[in-house]
Amino acid sequence: MKLRINPTLYLEKFHMLLHDCRHMKKVILITLMLTIAITALLYAGSERLKVPRVAYLEPDNDSIVDLTSKTSLIFRWKQQPLPGGGRQSYRFRVYKGFSYEVVAGEEFKPDVFSVEIPADKFEDGALYSWHVQQRDDKNMLWSLYDTWSFKVVKKK
Repeated sequence: MKLRINPTLYLEKFHMLLHDCRHMKKVILITLMLTIAITALLYAGSERLKVPRVAYLEPDNDSIVDLTSKTSLIFRWKQQPLPGGGRQSYRFRVYKGFSYEVVAGEEFKPDVFSVEIPADKFEDGALYSWHVQQRDDKNMLWSLYDTWSFKVVKKK
């Protein structure tokens, strides 16, 4: 009995094998890219945790702020703790309620620890929230932040 070899069949099988290899390369490449992306996110998140949160002084959390006959409201925060790479700047924001409606927002030099906001930016009876972040001068990451809130009273 003579064994017959079908070259077409071998070519088809070889082509399928090549196709599977190309598919496997794509799977390996995608897996590698996802691994790098996840590792980068985890590393950045852990590095961000090393940038200390800013400690606030005033206005107090959950307080009532009387702006009757006042021209401004002063926000203050502590100088410490300092980031490990040094402080590059501060980022300050005040929001109406806990929304995305920014009432005031600025970036400050590292030696500024308060900001004065005009009283006419605040409405009587409205709730506001605020936060401050500091940026590490070495890794350029912003700190996480706590959000404090206060209610404004303006007696007539």
